[in-house]
Amino acid sequence: MSDTPEEQPSKEDGPAAPAAKEEDKASASAASSKEKSGKGKDKDKEGKDKAAKGERGTGSQRTSLTKSGGVTSPLGMAPQPKPTMRFMPTYRLEPKNPLNKERVEIIMKAVMNKHYNDEYMFHPKHSLHMAAQISEEIKNRIKLMNYDRYRYIVLVTVGECLMQGLYSMVNFLWDAEKDGFVTYKVEQPSYYAICTTFYIYYD
Repeated sequence: MSDTPEEQPSKEDGPAAPAAKEEDKASASAASSKEKSGKGKDKDKEGKDKAAKGERGTGSQRTSLTKSGGVTSPLGMAPQPKPTMRFMPTYRLEPKNPLNKERVEIIMKAVMNKHYNDEYMFHPKHSLHMAAQISEEIKNRIKLMNYDRYRYIVLVTVGECLMQGLYSMVNFLWDAEKDGFVTYKVEQPSYYAICTTFYIYYD
């Protein structure tokens, strides 16, 4: 039987329905792509805002670095050291306050007689530490006299008297006019103590 004219449009409508579905899918994909592009633009805006904030932060750090004390330096470089003070030579060869040997000897006698008296008993370990403390005390008291341009070496030697002899020798390369030494000795039946102070002129 041949198709009637009324049934033919129904067959023609059959392939049109999938085309409509394809158009709907295309419109949906276009809408999703627009949403994605909108989200991408939002992300780009957020990234630009963060970059602007970062630049502002670095700018504030730069200003804080430049405003801090000391010598300013470019960003990323170590701070420059402060210039050193240089003094002109005075061409002065003599001290303003020359050393007085008599006062140095008085200081040595006072300190030695205070520690090494009749009550002192020699002991190898105790005497070693005590001699170091006495030499430091003598040196500090001499420094309080403010003899300028002098350096001091104080040696204290303590030993027990056991019928033995003592011989010591010290060699120095110094100026015979300005450098020298002072010696003081305390001798008891059971022990002996010798203090020697070397003063060296340093211009």
